[in-house]
Amino acid sequence: MNHANYMKWLQEKLIPNLESKSVIVVNNASYHNVQLNWHPTSNARKGEMLFWLDERGIRYSSDMTKAELYDLIKMHKPQYETFAIDHLLADHGHTVLRLPPYHPDLNPIEQIWGIVKTRIAAKNVTFKLQDVQQMAEQNFAAVTMEEWAAVC
Repeated sequence: MNHANYMKWLQEKLIPNLESKSVIVVNNASYHNVQLNWHPTSNARKGEMLFWLDERGIRYSSDMTKAELYDLIKMHKPQYETFAIDHLLADHGHTVLRLPPYHPDLNPIEQIWGIVKTRIAAKNVTFKLQDVQQMAEQNFAAVTMEEWAAVC
C-alpha cells in the first residue's frame, strides 16, 4: 500500500459508502499520514528553522542553537500539521481520528494480523509468494467472530 493507492481507495470505495459525518479511525501507517504542509526536520538548515518559526509568529531567542530551535519546532508542530486524508475526508463531512503510535489495544487488526501470520508460518513450506497469498486469503477468511471479539 502507498499513499496514492490509499487516496484512490478512499475516494472510490470508502467515501461513497460512508454515512454522513462518519469518524474514520486510522493507525500510524505512513500512507495515512502524508502531510500537506512542510515543517523542518532535525536535518534542516538553521535558516529554514528560523523561517518556519517566523512564518508562524513563534518567538525564539537569537542565541538558540539549532537543536534548541528544533525542540521548539517539535513543540509547536502538532498545531500546524495538516494531513492529506484529513483534508479529503473533511471535504466530504467526515472526521479522522488517529490512534496513538504503538498501541495494539486500540488497534485490534494488529492482533488479527499476528494470528494469521502465525498460522501461515506454521504451514508455509514452499515460501512462494503465490502460496503465501493464497494462505493469507484463506486464513483471513477463517478468522472467527470469537477471535475478533477476543481482541476488541
